[in-house]
Amino acid sequence: MVDVNKAIPLTFMEQYSLTELTAELSTSCYAGVLILQAMGLGGWMFDGIGRHSVLGASGDPNVPGLGFRYDKDTRWSIPNPTGLQGVFEGYCPPHFNDMREATEALAKRKFGEGEVYNPNTPGAWNDSPNVRASANPYTEEFKECVALQAQYVYDPYGKFLATVPSIFLLTYVQAQHLDLEFYDHYFKTGAYLTTHKQHFKRWH
Repeated sequence: MVDVNKAIPLTFMEQYSLTELTAELSTSCYAGVLILQAMGLGGWMFDGIGRHSVLGASGDPNVPGLGFRYDKDTRWSIPNPTGLQGVFEGYCPPHFNDMREATEALAKRKFGEGEVYNPNTPGAWNDSPNVRASANPYTEEFKECVALQAQYVYDPYGKFLATVPSIFLLTYVQAQHLDLEFYDHYFKTGAYLTTHKQHFKRWH
């Protein structure tokens, strides 16, 4: 139920959403570092690289980054990355004609054939069909409501989300092989794990 008398600022809502999503992504990076240790790889989690430059929105052809599409508009203070065509596309124009089409695509991504909430998709549970089917597919009324609100945001700003980037990059994980001779020379015993010592034997 929507209470139009208890509206909150769009900037608050989008910053709140961005913070929540960033927290989850940072947690995934942390999990990635743990996996590196288990595999016997070195690596670290870090921030500080120009986010637009990494995605490909530096404006410098000599710094293509990951090659994501980005657009400019006089309404925006910075370019807006929206995705990498055919690989990772934001659910927004220009990858979709409008926010209604984007909403339909998102619903299909969740509940369509072979997707995570489709009961026909195999899974690890004893009763995977019922587990997956416990998530109710979006009704037409719900999708219409989401699409209407999203289009309402998109129209005046020319992008979605309106006040933060459509595609956002914050934390990175770097992986590399350890130079064990360096650690053996400069560090005490125990500076690296057994998995690091056995990495090449197990993985190469």
